[in-house]
Amino acid sequence: MSRYNLYTALIGVLSVFFMLTIEQGNLAVEKKIFFVAVGLMIFAHSTWTLYRALTARTAAEKISERQLNTITQITLLNESGDGIFSWELYGKTSAVIGKDVGENLVDIDLSRSPYAAMIDIQHAILNYADGNWYIEDLGSANGISVKKFDDNEIYRLSASEPCKLDFGDVIFIGMCQLKLE
Repeated sequence: MSRYNLYTALIGVLSVFFMLTIEQGNLAVEKKIFFVAVGLMIFAHSTWTLYRALTARTAAEKISERQLNTITQITLLNESGDGIFSWELYGKTSAVIGKDVGENLVDIDLSRSPYAAMIDIQHAILNYADGNWYIEDLGSANGISVKKFDDNEIYRLSASEPCKLDFGDVIFIGMCQLKLE
């Protein structure tokens, strides 16, 4: 707790003693009401100031929380939700998802997954822009859906419409599940 917060707490406590002293004194009723009201306002202000100071997150805490939720890899999941294989995304600006058939190069190769028949050669692309990852369907036959981590809802994507991805989201490409971690 900072020195400012300690002084604020001390002022709040002193305002309570001030109100009690005024209440016990030999003042007219109007003056007692006035001084007790002033003491209550000081107490309320110091309480509110302390509450805001104690619940406010520092810039460093916000940055560390953001770094904790930064997407650094994408993981292929099996039917029970366990990771089978992962690809690093850290330091990349884009990644093509599809099946590697020799002449095309994909960054995330799903040709060995059990549902490879449902995956196009170049099914989707991940792009990194403005600190966020986006996915875009490249006109695939079976499309893409995204299960958002925040609301646990599954959204079907439109072709050529990028969708912002967040940490914990699961991408459905055909029947393959890819989790962003």
